[in-house]
Amino acid sequence: MYTYKEREEIYDKLLNQLINLGIEGAVQIGSGVNGYTDDFSDIDMMVAVNQPVTENKEKIKELLLDLGAIYIHEGMFREDIYLLIPFFENGLEMDISIMPTELLSVQSPLWKVVYDSDGSVLKKMNELNEQFLNKQQPYRTTPNIAFQFIYRYRKAIIDLKRNNLIGALAHIDIMKEFILEIQLLNEKQKLHQFKQYQLLDPSFQELFLELYQTDISIDGVEELLKKTMQLFKDTICKNKSIKYDEDVYSIIENL
Repeated sequence: MYTYKEREEIYDKLLNQLINLGIEGAVQIGSGVNGYTDDFSDIDMMVAVNQPVTENKEKIKELLLDLGAIYIHEGMFREDIYLLIPFFENGLEMDISIMPTELLSVQSPLWKVVYDSDGSVLKKMNELNEQFLNKQQPYRTTPNIAFQFIYRYRKAIIDLKRNNLIGALAHIDIMKEFILEIQLLNEKQKLHQFKQYQLLDPSFQELFLELYQTDISIDGVEELLKKTMQLFKDTICKNKSIKYDEDVYSIIENL
């Protein structure tokens, strides 16, 4: 396991080499902006580069390998936005998004410009941050979440009637994600990549964890469904920003 010092050393070396590469700017995001959550926190950053982005992405991969990355996963969000996830022998992980400055984004308040070649990156981030803060609901939420929950509830009931326990439990897992999303909104937590569930209201945590204590049988999963529905109702009723029609429950009345 890496130490705080090792993480900082790798981060500093990477940033210096990125600057030498001629990047436009770098933005640290996530918990590292406030000094990291703990010793297990990863390094997350956006790197603004000149065109062609693909050539810069390949050069950054080489930098990461030179720094000791033992494996690099590569993804593509859309044209000209790439993601590199390198893993190091000491367990450190990085999430590095690579894009031109005009495609930078703000998805949470946790960001900090750590390098800016000409001021354009900070200007862009400030503009995006203002837009983010002015949104009534700045985080992407599940559309029609009440309907989505009831829809999964209905599917779980049908799977139980078919004696399909795995199918029913799979639907319940998705229902639990909806409950978590609503609770995060209730507690005004950031939805984007939220991981610190231990910070949520203790009484909610206790009720939510009960949803994992299941007798794997038809009767047991039926009881789990009831508990899941009750927690959903208790959670959503506390959120005045989520609009839903009570008639949505009618889709399960005749099952």
